[in-house]
Amino acid sequence: MATLEAIDRWRSIRRFRDEHVPEEKLRAVLEAGRRAFSWENVQPWHFLVIEQPEMKEKLAKLAAGQKQVARAPVVIGVCGDLSAWDKPKNREALLGLVGAGVVKATEEALNAILDDPVFGVANNGPTMILARTFEQLGIAYAFMGLEAVHQGLGMCVVGALSNEATGAAREKYVDAKAALGIPDHMYLVALLTLGVPDEEPQARPRKPFDAVVSRGKMGNRF
Repeated sequence: MATLEAIDRWRSIRRFRDEHVPEEKLRAVLEAGRRAFSWENVQPWHFLVIEQPEMKEKLAKLAAGQKQVARAPVVIGVCGDLSAWDKPKNREALLGLVGAGVVKATEEALNAILDDPVFGVANNGPTMILARTFEQLGIAYAFMGLEAVHQGLGMCVVGALSNEATGAAREKYVDAKAALGIPDHMYLVALLTLGVPDEEPQARPRKPFDAVVSRGKMGNRF
């Protein structure tokens, strides 16, 4: 399946058949997230596969009562690791690129990258760290969504969620994090509901090409 075909076929699926998701298909979706491209190879993510009915019920309440979370055969909790941007861990990620031969950089060059206000995310404080984490996770679960389509599965990204960012239903969130074993330095950013689709929604409208693309200067047609 071509990438653009998978994009064209994407729908947010909220109704699923009462069928088991084959292990190889679930693994392929998770692998797509693992392989997503990442800023300086930091990869600030962890994917938590949740299949227990009682835990899915708990997460549905955390997601403002969205029933699809409880009813989906599989829920993937997408966790953002804010500590991944700490300079020692960021350095380790960069050294991984050097060791793999992807980039060539001296110790001095690595220090310059980590101290740079543009490249060193940790230099810009918690707001930028959170923004970059959300950005990176969005890339990862976009890859996962396309692989779900390729595997004949349906998925929906549930971002309306009580967590540190929204500050809503804090007691429920703290309880859910504890039950799932999520450490303090990680946020539960999104829930991906996954299963065999039991609906065929219409495609959502998109803005015209010329409304979102310019060449050389805003307003110049491509």
